[in-house]
Amino acid sequence: MSFTTKGKEVELFEDQQKTQDEQDEDGLQACKNFRDGSAFFSPPIQRQNWEDTQILPHVNWGDLFFDLFYVAAAFNLATLIKSDPSFKGLCYFFALFGPVFTIFWQTKMMYDARYALPNDTIHGIITVLQLCALATSILHIRPLEYMSRGADHPEMFLYCLGIVLGNLINMLLHFEIKFIWVVGQVAATRAALRELKFEAYSCILNCGALIYAAVLFYGKGGTSQQEYHGPVIILAIALFTKPLILILIFRFYYSPNRNFKTSTVPMNIEFSIHRYGEWTMLMLGESILSLLIVNDVSSNYEQEYYFTFYLGIVSVTLLQLLYFKSQPHHPDHHALRRSRYSGIVFVTFIQFYSAALILVGVSYKMLLTEYTTKYADASYGDNRNLADSTGVFIFLDILSLNHSGFEKATKRCHCTDSGSFRFKGIALVLVMVRFLGRTYFPEGEVHKKGEV
Repeated sequence: MSFTTKGKEVELFEDQQKTQDEQDEDGLQACKNFRDGSAFFSPPIQRQNWEDTQILPHVNWGDLFFDLFYVAAAFNLATLIKSDPSFKGLCYFFALFGPVFTIFWQTKMMYDARYALPNDTIHGIITVLQLCALATSILHIRPLEYMSRGADHPEMFLYCLGIVLGNLINMLLHFEIKFIWVVGQVAATRAALRELKFEAYSCILNCGALIYAAVLFYGKGGTSQQEYHGPVIILAIALFTKPLILILIFRFYYSPNRNFKTSTVPMNIEFSIHRYGEWTMLMLGESILSLLIVNDVSSNYEQEYYFTFYLGIVSVTLLQLLYFKSQPHHPDHHALRRSRYSGIVFVTFIQFYSAALILVGVSYKMLLTEYTTKYADASYGDNRNLADSTGVFIFLDILSLNHSGFEKATKRCHCTDSGSFRFKGIALVLVMVRFLGRTYFPEGEVHKKGEV
């Protein structure tokens, strides 16, 4: 255990022969004394060193409170896709979901898996500002006509403003570790510098989207009633290029002869598994809300309504069981520990899986709405967005295969005895992809725009 301040490492222990228990006890006492002397502003504390045994931290009620904001995020995103269930609406859905997940929830989870923030005044203010920035973005996720017509509505500008503020707060937390102080190893300052550069890349692109949206609305740079997709395209570029930037960082920053432990801070993988489980339950909650909160049922369609309703309850329950059955519960079996690249694949596809869970709830909502009194006589096409659930299975399968690795994954396609391909399984995958294509590229009208 060491104390790092202003880029310099000061050893807290002169006797390097102490046992791990003695070092932990002395380190905790040193941190306690330090925090007692500076209650207004205290340093973050590295959770564990590379050689330490990882212990799951106690439940942080602040994390659960932070998660509550995403109930509203899922609801607003569902409203967006229901307002225009087309490919364009789907692109906006993913482009707006990604930043509020990666910049706020996932980045916070990654930080908390490495460091523990003290209970001081300054960090309390930073947490409140972070919640306000998140709330700003979530509040302004509106139906597609508001988000795409930037010259008439300020929603896209205010959404981007919250995202940029989230970027700046993330940079501030890593700036503190790099240039001010942290209770931990000197590797924390090196990792913080790398995170600062990575966050700066995302911030620059998001600032581009913010400026674009500001010019459209406040600078009168657009035409009324005209759709402008520039801001959301920039947000999508920032979102989908982040995994590539991570790969480049790992590819060129870490040489084979360099000990990566000298410039990285270990994650508490068990904490991450726990938080991702809570997040998945939160996204499944949107499906439950979509099933339970529906207007009055038409007397002509009661049978169809209740059949769809209970089928939805059963399917969402099975989705919950399937996720926790397929994901590893031990840190050593998780993709985040298997390798850097498997970790990148996991954190990338977990957001697609989460978005697909919201789409399942939207699908059931749209089906149930057809059986309400208001829409019972409306004419709809033959296609149904229920095929969105296919995306859930595909993304979940990718996550599951990522834990085991490519070599073990390919063995699933061969029979154990004969070694031949399992063509039935491959055919099933092709059918799933076909249904997924019918969902995201519908041939007929599902709902008329603005009806749901």
